[in-house]
Amino acid sequence: MGSNSCDCSIDHTGATTSVLLGVPSPRQVGSDDDARDGLPALPHAVISSGIYRDAEDLPAARAFTDRPQLETNIQLLDLGDGAWCVNHALRQQQIYGGRILRDAYEGLLSGRLPKDAELTHSLLSYGFVAPPGRPPEEFHRSLMATEDAKVEVQPSFTLLRILLTDVCNLSCSYCKVIPNVLAPQAEPTSDDRLAEVIEFFFAHSEPGRPKIIHVTGGEPTLFFEQVRHIVDLKHRLERPGENCWIVLGTNATLIRATHAAFLAQNDVKCIVSMDGPEEIHDKLRRNHGGRGSWRMVDAGVRRLKEAGAEVSLSMVLGQHNLDHAEDVIGWFLDEYQPTGLGVNFMKPPTPDQADYDQLIGADAYADRMYGIHKAFRDRGLFLELVYRKLAPFVEQRYRFHDCGAAGGTNLNVDAKGNVGPCKSFLVMDRLAMRTLDIDEYRSAVVSEWRKRSPIYYRHCDGCSARAMCGNGCAYDAMIHSGDEMAIDVRSCQYTRRFNRLFIEDLFQQIRPSGHIAARWWHIPDRSERQRLMGAVSARPRTLSYSIGHQTLD
Repeated sequence: MGSNSCDCSIDHTGATTSVLLGVPSPRQVGSDDDARDGLPALPHAVISSGIYRDAEDLPAARAFTDRPQLETNIQLLDLGDGAWCVNHALRQQQIYGGRILRDAYEGLLSGRLPKDAELTHSLLSYGFVAPPGRPPEEFHRSLMATEDAKVEVQPSFTLLRILLTDVCNLSCSYCKVIPNVLAPQAEPTSDDRLAEVIEFFFAHSEPGRPKIIHVTGGEPTLFFEQVRHIVDLKHRLERPGENCWIVLGTNATLIRATHAAFLAQNDVKCIVSMDGPEEIHDKLRRNHGGRGSWRMVDAGVRRLKEAGAEVSLSMVLGQHNLDHAEDVIGWFLDEYQPTGLGVNFMKPPTPDQADYDQLIGADAYADRMYGIHKAFRDRGLFLELVYRKLAPFVEQRYRFHDCGAAGGTNLNVDAKGNVGPCKSFLVMDRLAMRTLDIDEYRSAVVSEWRKRSPIYYRHCDGCSARAMCGNGCAYDAMIHSGDEMAIDVRSCQYTRRFNRLFIEDLFQQIRPSGHIAARWWHIPDRSERQRLMGAVSARPRTLSYSIGHQTLD
């Protein structure tokens, strides 16, 4: 490890302890901070939250022996116009209804069973209600036990991210890689180190499990011979039936016809960074001389498309393009026909720029992103960040971690040859290892960062989005609170907003026309839930697939 000390806030003697959680300071309407469009005011107030040590540490709720009772982690949500939703925040299960549902929920809280026998049976069979004598926190405890057991699980990598170089020919103002690199070097990752790391990656992954080698930087095409070397290593080291593909993350400004032909011939998929048409893109994505880069990016994309390479686009959503996001994405689809589209939540470039003026508010981001998803879901547009939240909701599965770094599935190597679970920490020389040792990786990541899950945080008790959250990004948590184990407050906020939007959208899919009758209630089935996804799906070996957010869940 680059550091021999543990930076997490877990008491390794086994006792439950606390972490400091950065939370927004109170603001008054009309204050100067409101110009930042909802971004939490800085500095943050700090509160304390306990972390449950393990499943046995979860407090036991009183279990009634003479009657059923609501399980824990259930909320009654008022949808307006006489409609309510009872939401199970761990099972990702919802039941919608009129006043009968509200009365049933409130009655169960007071020890009274619903008068409607069919409703009572459904509440029991779908897990909203624990039978007499069964602990109401039993399902929560079982999820914790599932995560507890992963301390003994060997990591199985699904992503190798190669930060090939510390150098970039552009100087995008919100870049959070290049400005954070400690002691940048001019040379790329060496051939020998690449061979060692790629061999290690394959040795600790399952052949049939979908996995990605993501080549990025800096700008990796500055060293295209290294890209060729990585492709050769992949072909030489992969095993029969290996479900692995290479993705090149590039600004495309240096792509020439020969490069495009090589990438297409070797089925290297390309993710190109572009924030919109020229007048939008060039606001923040410029070269070192201050000139816009759009014309060169556009030319590179067209060369890749002409050669037959698969291309996806990656845009960062900020103040510079938020108001035009739908139009920009429609233009992207018509102009370039990308396989997928990454629309990323802009993060502070460095710890010193936590109040970067192009950041947007979490609610504004969620509202815009889900609006885009609904507008284009029937066209199958894969919006990775929406998909990673929506898929668990639709499929009704618990998502323990939002990032493969915390889930023990990500491996990164930088230009210096250091390896680690998280690229943002690696470039800052944190959680950086020289030795390729799977046991060291497991003890440093799986056994510690696995606690970065809402299933363990007391702060998350009562949150309706608990099952789809995963506690966001350790880098963002560290930026805003100084503690990588803290809550990622902005991810927390936009995930809660997503959850509300999903619940409301599902209601629109199943609600009866006209007035909501007092005695109406309904539990959505799988086909009704699937309508939220539309034609969108994650397809391995394409760019309609998550990079870095596949975990051991």
